[in-house]
Amino acid sequence: MQIHKLFHKKGFTLIELLVVVAIISILTGLTSTIASSVLSSARSSREAAALRSVLQAYLLAATERKGAFIDGYSNNQEETFTGPNGEQIDWPASGRYVWRLLPYLDDAMASLYINDQSELITQSLGTDDYTYIASVFPSFGLNCEWMGGDQRTTAMPALESKHLYGKFLSDIRHPSRQLVFASAKAPAASDNGTGELSLPSEGYYEIKSPYFPSNGDAWRWHMVNGEHSTSPTTDSADHGNLSARHDGKVLVGQLDGTTEFVSILDLADMRRWAPRATTEDWTPSITP
Repeated sequence: MQIHKLFHKKGFTLIELLVVVAIISILTGLTSTIASSVLSSARSSREAAALRSVLQAYLLAATERKGAFIDGYSNNQEETFTGPNGEQIDWPASGRYVWRLLPYLDDAMASLYINDQSELITQSLGTDDYTYIASVFPSFGLNCEWMGGDQRTTAMPALESKHLYGKFLSDIRHPSRQLVFASAKAPAASDNGTGELSLPSEGYYEIKSPYFPSNGDAWRWHMVNGEHSTSPTTDSADHGNLSARHDGKVLVGQLDGTTEFVSILDLADMRRWAPRATTEDWTPSITP
């Protein structure tokens, strides 16, 4: 009788097997989603910690320079620097903020090149393009026109004469909301005349405000059907080279040393960019 029962023991039905497979698939998907979320959070946390170090170096540089910020972008082609490995940094690489700020980071390149950018810099070490790549593609872009001044900008003499950009620590009325650095990405570029856009890796040395003095419409970010747009696009140049790489948010660093993750829409406010801005769409008159 026991042998008879053994050979007639009921097995799994097809429906039961399908249910088990479905449950395993769901659990696998959840595990993958959770792992991806944890990895993304770790990358964001690592970048935020690095940005706080960069902000501390920026403030230290200003303190040691009697309150003067480092140049946002310098056109002094005679000025050179020495890199951490003894290499000479000539212009235009010397004009960008990276090599000006690095000595105040104890030459800690790791704080300026996080996650994907760390690999980019590592691969360029020892090449002829190293100093150029390092100057152009740090993880964080500097608000160079409004903080320190961009000497390439024709409006800069007028802005300086009217004390409209931040040249000294004393120029900043609200350090807790004064944007200095943000997660950035280089603009898309045309690929060898084919018309196809080449999308570079994350990282760029400058970010640009939504409004800036001009002869026409002062808005210079993306336009859709003649209207201002803050919806992210594939080309970071559409929104001042800002990169919303943190789950749709941009990592920003203020002058008081704090960091936060905000949307591109939140950054379409000139009161974050320009020390003297009093309204969201503030654009100064630079005529005599």
